[in-house]
Amino acid sequence: MSYRSGESGENLGSEGYLSYLDQRLGFPKGTLYDLCLSSIKSETKTGTKPGVVVTYRGETERQIRTTSHHFMPVRKAIFLIEFTMKKAGKQIDRVVQVHLEVQRMPPVL
Repeated sequence: MSYRSGESGENLGSEGYLSYLDQRLGFPKGTLYDLCLSSIKSETKTGTKPGVVVTYRGETERQIRTTSHHFMPVRKAIFLIEFTMKKAGKQIDRVVQVHLEVQRMPPVL
């Protein structure tokens, strides 16, 4: 499975990409999503697991088009995910940025 397309061929959103990373890093499905939620609640704004650090970076708001001439504001939380993986036998450090919709997230304290 490529991270650009799901099992049925559709494009993955942020939650699908987190599931893809879970699979690549050998974690159970939903582990990185749970780390994102815990980083929001944490005073240090980070969530960690062996080999992975998730940092909450704040929120952004955008307007999305719902129908012609109608726009709706959507708030998204921004996370940086740092991890190490092997590629071609070499250990490389990766940093990815993920945006998750805030309406499904718990309120930030």
